[in-house]
Amino acid sequence: MKTLLICAGAASMMLASSALAQNAASSPPADGSAAASFSAPPGTVVPAQNPATDAANASFEQGVSATMAAQRAQQQAEWQRYHEAVGERKAAVAARREAIAAIRTRQAMKEAAYDRAMAAWHAQVAACNKGDKQACLAPTPST
Repeated sequence: MKTLLICAGAASMMLASSALAQNAASSPPADGSAAASFSAPPGTVVPAQNPATDAANASFEQGVSATMAAQRAQQQAEWQRYHEAVGERKAAVAARREAIAAIRTRQAMKEAAYDRAMAAWHAQVAACNKGDKQACLAPTPST
Protein backbone atom coordinates (compact mmCIF):
# COMPACT_ATOMS: atom_id res chain seq x y z
CA MET A 1 0.00 0.00 0.00
CA LYS A 2 2.87 2.28 0.83
CA THR A 3 4.35 1.67 -2.64
CA LEU A 4 1.03 2.48 -4.28
CA LEU A 5 0.86 5.76 -2.41
CA ILE A 6 4.38 6.77 -3.48
CA CYS A 7 3.59 5.94 -7.13
CA ALA A 8 0.36 7.93 -6.97
CA GLY A 9 2.21 10.89 -5.45
CA ALA A 10 4.89 10.81 -8.14
CA ALA A 11 2.27 10.60 -10.90
CA SER A 12 0.34 13.57 -9.53
CA MET A 13 3.56 15.62 -9.31
CA MET A 14 4.33 14.84 -12.95
CA LEU A 15 0.86 15.86 -14.06
CA ALA A 16 0.96 19.04 -12.01
CA SER A 17 4.36 20.08 -13.36
CA SER A 18 3.29 19.58 -17.00
CA ALA A 19 0.12 21.57 -16.37
CA LEU A 20 2.16 24.38 -14.84
CA ALA A 21 4.57 24.34 -17.75
CA GLN A 22 1.69 24.70 -20.21
CA ASN A 23 0.30 27.66 -18.32
CA ALA A 24 3.69 29.36 -18.15
CA ALA A 25 4.33 28.90 -21.87
CA SER A 26 0.95 30.19 -23.02
CA SER A 27 0.72 33.20 -20.73
CA PRO A 28 1.95 36.57 -22.06
CA PRO A 29 5.13 38.00 -20.56
CA ALA A 30 4.61 40.20 -17.55
CA ASP A 31 7.80 42.24 -17.81
CA GLY A 32 6.17 45.59 -18.53
CA SER A 33 7.09 45.56 -22.21
CA ALA A 34 4.76 46.25 -25.10
CA ALA A 35 4.52 42.51 -25.66
CA ALA A 36 2.85 42.14 -22.27
CA SER A 37 0.03 44.55 -23.18
CA PHE A 38 -1.63 42.14 -25.60
CA SER A 39 -2.02 38.44 -25.80
CA ALA A 40 -0.42 36.70 -28.72
CA PRO A 41 -2.13 33.82 -30.48
CA PRO A 42 -0.79 30.41 -29.54
CA GLY A 43 2.32 29.39 -31.43
CA THR A 44 3.56 32.94 -32.10
CA VAL A 45 6.76 34.30 -30.77
CA VAL A 46 6.47 37.74 -29.26
CA PRO A 47 9.76 39.64 -29.33
CA ALA A 48 10.85 41.07 -26.05
CA GLN A 49 12.97 44.16 -25.56
CA ASN A 50 16.54 43.16 -24.80
CA PRO A 51 19.21 45.86 -25.04
CA ALA A 52 22.02 43.33 -25.48
CA THR A 53 20.21 41.63 -28.37
CA ASP A 54 19.34 45.01 -29.91
CA ALA A 55 22.98 46.08 -29.69
CA ALA A 56 24.16 42.80 -31.22
CA ASN A 57 21.61 43.14 -34.02
CA ALA A 58 22.67 46.73 -34.68
CA SER A 59 26.32 45.71 -34.76
CA PHE A 60 25.50 42.86 -37.14
CA GLU A 61 23.48 45.19 -39.39
CA GLN A 62 26.37 47.68 -39.46
CA GLY A 63 28.75 44.87 -40.43
CA VAL A 64 26.40 43.69 -43.17
CA SER A 65 25.98 47.26 -44.42
CA ALA A 66 29.74 47.79 -44.47
CA THR A 67 30.28 44.50 -46.30
CA MET A 68 27.59 45.33 -48.83
CA ALA A 69 29.07 48.81 -49.37
CA ALA A 70 32.51 47.28 -49.94
CA GLN A 71 31.05 44.75 -52.36
CA ARG A 72 29.16 47.50 -54.22
CA ALA A 73 32.36 49.54 -54.48
CA GLN A 74 34.28 46.52 -55.74
CA GLN A 75 31.55 45.72 -58.27
CA GLN A 76 31.50 49.36 -59.42
CA ALA A 77 35.29 49.27 -59.88
CA GLU A 78 35.01 46.02 -61.84
CA TRP A 79 32.32 47.50 -64.08
CA GLN A 80 34.48 50.57 -64.65
CA ARG A 81 37.48 48.39 -65.58
CA TYR A 82 35.25 46.36 -67.88
CA HIS A 83 33.93 49.46 -69.66
CA GLU A 84 37.46 50.84 -69.97
CA ALA A 85 38.62 47.53 -71.46
CA VAL A 86 35.70 47.56 -73.90
CA GLY A 87 36.59 51.13 -74.88
CA GLU A 88 40.24 50.18 -75.36
CA ARG A 89 39.19 47.18 -77.47
CA LYS A 90 36.94 49.35 -79.64
CA ALA A 91 39.77 51.87 -80.10
CA ALA A 92 42.18 49.06 -81.05
CA VAL A 93 39.70 47.65 -83.55
CA ALA A 94 39.16 51.11 -85.06
CA ALA A 95 42.94 51.67 -85.29
CA ARG A 96 43.37 48.27 -86.94
CA ARG A 97 40.62 49.05 -89.46
CA GLU A 98 42.35 52.35 -90.28
CA ALA A 99 45.67 50.53 -90.74
CA ILE A 100 44.01 47.97 -93.02
CA ALA A 101 42.38 50.76 -95.04
CA ALA A 102 45.78 52.48 -95.44
CA ILE A 103 47.39 49.18 -96.52
CA ARG A 104 44.62 48.61 -99.07
CA THR A 105 44.99 52.16 -100.39
CA ARG A 106 48.77 51.69 -100.81
CA GLN A 107 48.21 48.33 -102.47
CA ALA A 108 45.64 49.81 -104.86
CA MET A 109 48.10 52.59 -105.76
CA LYS A 110 50.88 50.00 -106.37
CA GLU A 111 48.57 47.87 -108.51
CA ALA A 112 47.48 50.92 -110.53
CA ALA A 113 51.14 51.88 -111.14
CA TYR A 114 51.95 48.28 -112.14
CA ASP A 115 48.95 48.21 -114.51
CA ARG A 116 50.14 51.49 -116.13
CA ALA A 117 53.69 50.13 -116.49
CA MET A 118 52.38 46.88 -118.01
CA ALA A 119 50.16 48.78 -120.44
CA ALA A 120 53.17 50.91 -121.47
CA TRP A 121 55.31 47.77 -121.86
CA HIS A 122 52.65 46.04 -123.99
CA ALA A 123 52.43 49.18 -126.14
CA GLN A 124 56.24 49.26 -126.46
CA VAL A 125 56.36 45.54 -127.43
CA ALA A 126 53.57 46.05 -129.96
CA ALA A 127 55.46 49.03 -131.49
CA CYS A 128 58.69 46.99 -131.60
CA ASN A 129 56.86 44.11 -133.33
CA LYS A 130 55.57 46.57 -135.95
CA GLY A 131 59.15 47.54 -136.74
CA ASP A 132 59.68 50.67 -134.61
CA LYS A 133 63.44 50.49 -133.84
CA GLN A 134 63.24 53.20 -131.16
CA ALA A 135 60.57 51.17 -129.29
CA CYS A 136 62.85 48.13 -129.45
CA LEU A 137 65.86 50.06 -128.10
CA ALA A 138 63.91 51.99 -125.41
CA PRO A 139 64.28 50.90 -121.79
CA THR A 140 61.52 48.84 -120.20
CA PRO A 141 58.88 51.03 -118.57
CA SER A 142 59.09 51.07 -114.77
CA THR A 143 56.51 51.52 -112.10
